[in-house]
Amino acid sequence: MADSDVNVISHLLDVEKQASSLVTEARIEAEKRVSEARAKADAQFKSQFESISEKMETEYNSKIDELSKKHEKDFLEYTSLVDATEQDKEGFNELFKKVLEEL
Repeated sequence: MADSDVNVISHLLDVEKQASSLVTEARIEAEKRVSEARAKADAQFKSQFESISEKMETEYNSKIDELSKKHEKDFLEYTSLVDATEQDKEGFNELFKKVLEEL
């Protein structure tokens, strides 16, 4: 019976070694898959991030150009309005003199 017990224990140790080997192989495969998935996700994120960034930058630059043109147009309209406004220099001078006299 002692030989039988030794054979059983030896067989169980062999099964344990095989199980340990399977677990190690499974861990290596899982790490490999996770690493590949992470690399794929990072590449996809980078691609989408760059695409969105470029789109937003284009929209930003377009809006800046639009606002610059509007500002320039509004400024020209304002300066034209000011230039077209009639000035009463004589009335201004009289009012100015009157204010100075009152001080």
